Amino acid sequence: MGRANNSSVDTTKGDRLAKKINEKRNIVKAGFAPDDAAKKEQIVNARKAANVQAEKEKRKKNAKLAKAAKKKNKKK
Repeated sequence: MGRANNSSVDTTKGDRLAKKINEKRNIVKAGFAPDDAAKKEQIVNARKAANVQAEKEKRKKNAKLAKAAKKKNKKK
């Protein structure tokens, strides 16, 4: 099997990485390909749940940082 790139730079690792990323991307696309309305609704709900979860984690992190800052700036 020959390589498409004939330059003197060895890009084997980059080719492997690109192939692996494309495989993952294709899996995600296949999971989000709606065939009917019910499946489409499930996808929307799954995305909403993921966004809500990310927002919740972000708020927790910000609250933790605010608490640490408050503790640090507390007068003795």
